[in-house]
Amino acid sequence: MNMLMFDKEAKQWEEALPLGNGRIGAMVWSGESLEKLSLNDDTLWSGFDGQDHNIKGAAKEFTVAQKLAMEGKYSQAQEHIEAHTLGSYSESYLPLGDLLLEMPTNKTTDYKRILDIENALSVLTYKQGEVNYKREAFVSATDQALVMQISGDKPGSVSFKASFACQLRYKTSAENSRLKMEGLAPSNARPLYHLTDNPITYDEKNPGLSFIVLADFEALNGEVKAEGESICITGADKVVIRLCCRTNFELKETYRETCKIELEKAIKSDYQSLKARHIEDYQALYKRMEISFGKEANLPLPQRLAKWEQSENDPALFALLFQYGRYLMIAGSRPGTTPLNLQGIWNPHLHPPWSSNYTVNINTEMNYWPAELANLPECHQPLFDFIKRLQKTGAKTAKEHYNAGGFTVHHNSDIWGLSNPVGERGKGRAVYGFWPMAAGWLSAHVFEHYLFTLDKDFLRDTAWPILHDAARFYLDVLVEDEDGTLIFAPSTSPENNFIYEDKACAVSKTATMTTAIIRETLSNVIYCCDVLNSEPPIKQEATKALKRLPAYQIGSRGELLEWSEELPEYEPAHRHTSHLYPLYPGREIEANTALAKACAKTLELRGGEGTGWALAWRINLWARMQESEKAFNCLKKQLRPATDKLGGCYPNLFGAHPPFQIDSNFGACAGIAEMLLQSSIDNVLHLLPALPKALGTGHVVGLRARGGVAVSMFFTAGKLEKAELTLDSHLASGEFTVKYAGKEQLVELVAGEVKVLEFC
Repeated sequence: MNMLMFDKEAKQWEEALPLGNGRIGAMVWSGESLEKLSLNDDTLWSGFDGQDHNIKGAAKEFTVAQKLAMEGKYSQAQEHIEAHTLGSYSESYLPLGDLLLEMPTNKTTDYKRILDIENALSVLTYKQGEVNYKREAFVSATDQALVMQISGDKPGSVSFKASFACQLRYKTSAENSRLKMEGLAPSNARPLYHLTDNPITYDEKNPGLSFIVLADFEALNGEVKAEGESICITGADKVVIRLCCRTNFELKETYRETCKIELEKAIKSDYQSLKARHIEDYQALYKRMEISFGKEANLPLPQRLAKWEQSENDPALFALLFQYGRYLMIAGSRPGTTPLNLQGIWNPHLHPPWSSNYTVNINTEMNYWPAELANLPECHQPLFDFIKRLQKTGAKTAKEHYNAGGFTVHHNSDIWGLSNPVGERGKGRAVYGFWPMAAGWLSAHVFEHYLFTLDKDFLRDTAWPILHDAARFYLDVLVEDEDGTLIFAPSTSPENNFIYEDKACAVSKTATMTTAIIRETLSNVIYCCDVLNSEPPIKQEATKALKRLPAYQIGSRGELLEWSEELPEYEPAHRHTSHLYPLYPGREIEANTALAKACAKTLELRGGEGTGWALAWRINLWARMQESEKAFNCLKKQLRPATDKLGGCYPNLFGAHPPFQIDSNFGACAGIAEMLLQSSIDNVLHLLPALPKALGTGHVVGLRARGGVAVSMFFTAGKLEKAELTLDSHLASGEFTVKYAGKEQLVELVAGEVKVLEFC
């Protein structure tokens, strides 16, 4: 069925259903007497362009902290970093407003609402008296408009009043059949966790972003008229609503005219034409993949989730979870839009959790883990465009804070490309604020896109400049340790502390994740040079430095050490597993090795609980180690009801940190793919490497592997029956090693031809 079904209206935002075209987001509540569409525009953030939050002279202070850390004076190093180098916080992603449709209040029966993720439609049907009503909505990427049709099967049965509401500075007006809302975003919005007496600031000298929303109401028969700041529809057979919105983030002074032109264009097409174009565009992406673990239960989603919790007998829920992740990516990230933030593009809060920003020490990257695997490479593009923005702002940070070339990015960013360490010189904030490693992790995404597509033009024109600059920064900041190795000192392991001098401390000499990201970045640079047949000076530098990076260490309990020495953990069950980066998403540690066993021990010591995204990361880590049932144990927790403390999901399947964060939706999607297929940089494909028993019968069509290959598999009771491999049409041929159940075979692929491998 590929749908989320409900028999009751949404009473809270986490029960509403998401629609989007990458730029315009909407949460559809489907209330019986009040339809609410909670709106977002992906470019509506607080703040303004041209700000520079780097701290002048911070590089000099960094060298002081570095010396202290190298001497083992970790608390003093941390205090110095916090006192001298932590700049302003990021800005916040903001809600656009609500479109409110007030309906007559009558007794309702036969209520049913669905999110049809195969067609990207929200559909509500219900009955009042003798009239059957239907509301259908979508957000079109082709027409850049939200479209809703409201109809009844009796003449003259559709009546309602429409208005706008907004939490920002705004004004509304109504004329003829059109509603208009214009407004202004704040110049600054303080993070929720650091609110002051003036958390929202409007500065006339540095105004925030302006926005406009236009909605047109076309009625078949009946009456449409403006009343005050509302549009009233009376006695219509059906009504089509077309809504467009824009901000001046990029369009500057033309944003109003652009919005008006888009609305006028949408008005020229009837509802069925708009819908047909929308579905054709959406399905061109969505239909690339199929996945099934059995027949879906024809029950409302809350009942399905409750039944699953009792019996664990609905494996089709995991196929739905996978495709829902793909749906959210198509709805939230399209070429030309901004990348997915902590809440995708859906946020109702004036003070959203963690500013609904780009948290680039895991969360932003996790959002894009399934992009290549799940056959949605175009949806990866907004992240690449954003990295280019960070490349520019991060170059200033690298120079000002480290006296280094290249570019660096820390823990947080926003639409303006914030790259400095955050924390505003606050004590105890280095644990998250001081982490200059995001450029390397982000650069791995452009490299992965090349590995999946083998697009040399992309490698040369897009990936290489980013990788070069990320590596340049690391090469400039590496220093020699007393044992002759090269390290980045001082370092933190994201958001985690150890015990030092009887108190929590985050800053050490160096950290495992720091070394892993540097090792990966330098290795990727060398690989790119070989592919491009190029010998720039940085290749030789990277080659020499790579040999001198420290080895990973195994601790006294058999675990992979998080820091460069064995330090007592302040929070043994910490949610982050940053030091396991070289296992996943990195490619350095392979299954069934001593280091993999140390990673497994680390996960065991951390315990089996965590926030939604933390559990999603663990799905992928266990799957990479081919521990199918341990991976599935983490995956199952994605479907449990969210609580105040435990990760899980909300009634609309949105992932819970808690509160809502969309990263666990994407992390779980990637984890299911990782269970089914793993591929390496040297053209080795592992088929069903971590298939759990509960998902043992089914099929998957259109998964992607590195090397430009699409893979389809059919399996029963945990046994692979058949696999089909297809090489991308732009590649002439390729040779792959295919592994399954301890056996392997060499397979020659020719572009466009389907290679069938039988295993039964």
